[in-house]
Amino acid sequence: MTHFFKGLERIEEARERLTGRSFMAGLFVGRPDFSLLLPPEESPEQQAVWEEYRPRLETFLRTHVDPDEIEQTAKIPDSVLKGLFALGAFGMKIPKEYGGLGFSYTNYGRALMLMASWSNILALTVAVPQSIGIAMPLLLFGSEEQKRKYLPIVAREAISAFALTEAITGSDAANIQTEAVLDSSGTAFVVNGEKLWCTNGSIARYVTLIARVPAKRAQHDGRTVWIPVPEGKGADEPVHTAFILDMETPGVRVQQRCQFEGCRGIENAHMTFAHVRIPAANLIGEVGRGLKYALTILNVGRAISIPAICLGMAKQAWQPTLDRANQRLTFQKPLSERQTQRMRLGHMAANLCAMEALAFAVWRMADQHMYDVRIEAAIAKIFCSETTIQFLKDAQTIFGGMGYETAESKRVRGEPALGVEQLVRDAEMYRIGEGSTDILRPFVAREGLNPHLERAQRYVNGGGNRSERLVELLKLVRFYVPWYMSLWLRRALPNRTEFRHPKVFPLLSYVERSSRDLARAIFWAMVRHGEQLRDDQGRQTRIETVGEDLLTIATGALWASSQERANADEQVWELVEQVAAGASRRIDRAIDELRGRNKDQVVATIGQQASGGDYAWLSHGIISRGLRNYLPPAVGNSRHLSE
Repeated sequence: MTHFFKGLERIEEARERLTGRSFMAGLFVGRPDFSLLLPPEESPEQQAVWEEYRPRLETFLRTHVDPDEIEQTAKIPDSVLKGLFALGAFGMKIPKEYGGLGFSYTNYGRALMLMASWSNILALTVAVPQSIGIAMPLLLFGSEEQKRKYLPIVAREAISAFALTEAITGSDAANIQTEAVLDSSGTAFVVNGEKLWCTNGSIARYVTLIARVPAKRAQHDGRTVWIPVPEGKGADEPVHTAFILDMETPGVRVQQRCQFEGCRGIENAHMTFAHVRIPAANLIGEVGRGLKYALTILNVGRAISIPAICLGMAKQAWQPTLDRANQRLTFQKPLSERQTQRMRLGHMAANLCAMEALAFAVWRMADQHMYDVRIEAAIAKIFCSETTIQFLKDAQTIFGGMGYETAESKRVRGEPALGVEQLVRDAEMYRIGEGSTDILRPFVAREGLNPHLERAQRYVNGGGNRSERLVELLKLVRFYVPWYMSLWLRRALPNRTEFRHPKVFPLLSYVERSSRDLARAIFWAMVRHGEQLRDDQGRQTRIETVGEDLLTIATGALWASSQERANADEQVWELVEQVAAGASRRIDRAIDELRGRNKDQVVATIGQQASGGDYAWLSHGIISRGLRNYLPPAVGNSRHLSE
């Protein structure tokens, strides 16, 4: 197991340790604290803020925004953007003292959900500046001078964006190549490089730019700091650093507005930087901490923006899908009388309820700034994006051919012009953006392993003499023996009225018991597989999916209880129990496979052989073309394919 721990050290360098309370951190070690899922109720003031703002936003959307026009022209009209600025929609999360509305995370999520139910493209355009544009980096890490200078501008008049991704990096953010070198005078950084898929980049005035700065390592107050060196001379290494970039600076060039399968109205840029001078005063925070800042601000998009937008899209399709099921006759019967379609609608209803329960739970936790919601944020992003895709595909299936036809084509014949196929196309972006599912699952699994990594760090580092290492080993034994034995003992739920509800209690008891099962399975996977677990993404995925399902059951149960109290309606339990039934089957199977009984390696070996050239006969019988054949002729003759 020693080699396994050492193999994860590089991953640990780019993250901050959990600094606040986290439900999921406890769940992964078999000790979930369910009281964390019941943060203080929303204040009456914040409720009043939303009730005052909601009708104004809704009226603006209905009267000034034509979502079909945005889809057809692939452009949001300037008048719409100006109207949203006037409403304060671009400054919802910016405090009032800096010109914003000062919304809670919960109200911000509600606003994005409402907006996405009308136009998810508009919601995305509004969300990016507040999640990953310059507002959040400045609020978290900027100087007071920077906040007072820039936040009022981006709240009321200027769009901002986030420039991290590059063509050869994708989700491998640590591998960016754009460089910012301190000039000889020490007053400015000179930037050269390029960025890709920068949402809002082609219409933004300001950008949060992450670039590498050549710097020397130094010690200050017992910690490592990085000092930029003029012209890069004598640098120890180039380190990730965050800047405010004014897009009107000479040398900045938007080379292309990228086009995608869906989300046609977004302004997404490929941009280049040639000797771009950024004043030293535009440095955000400290040199060398840019990647940490980027990972931190991405949590906002994962926790709030993407779940809210996905919820809005799913809710937009829900009632029209019910109408279609009731009105569409096949063989003299409406679709809603067919068992297959009833089952499909039942799954859709349960999943929509689960998404809403999870999203609102995470938003409320985020509003309590003593919480660290990075794990919950990643799970909310994964669950809501993946579930929305399936939800919309189910809706498309119920619509049949009408679901595959474009809204504009249906409008010609006078049919209801709901763009189901557009929603399906658009939804895929939310699976990919701000951390794709296949990247976030190992991220969540790593957090599940982290307590073990930290506890064993001194032993596995190999420092000290033989007796000192023996002492460290004995410490581990003294901890893990009683800890492991405790995982066989049931832990009582917190003594609160909410947990004594006759339907909440059994569901949370199952979550508690399964949490202990998961913790034991994780421990034995580490002991048995050692360093191989580092690259065993099958087991990593199981760790995440079990955690995801357990969180979904827990938040769903508490959500149902609150809805029952508020609305005196017990029907919500039918949806939650359906979600729990499906999740429990997946959980039990995944834990069993995590312990060792799975066939991942068989399938992985087939994939390895295929990528190595085996099974070439699978391409027989067609005009066979590889990826290189799709390069434009000039490009194909002048460069090698790098991916």
